[in-house]
Amino acid sequence: MKLRRLGRSDCLVSPVALGTVKIGRNTAVRYPQAFALPDDAAVERLLCTARELGINLLDTAPAYGSSEERLGRWLRGRRQHWVLCTKCGEEFDGKHSKPG
Repeated sequence: MKLRRLGRSDCLVSPVALGTVKIGRNTAVRYPQAFALPDDAAVERLLCTARELGINLLDTAPAYGSSEERLGRWLRGRRQHWVLCTKCGEEFDGKHSKPG
């Protein structure tokens, strides 16, 4: 996958991001069926596959439950290979979304 320059910066990002809500939150989401959160081994496989495909942009947010925490643990020692984007305005308390 060809990386693209982000604005006028020297940061190069993939045109496709990997969304990470499903690695950190499975309640109070708008999906047709319930799902289990993947274990750490499955998250590692997912992220390694994304990297192999040329994806280096990870989309996360505080509203994604434990996604940021799980990514933080996994990215230790690998951070230089990834660009993180996040959002604000919504938080998740474990049961409900609420304005941030």
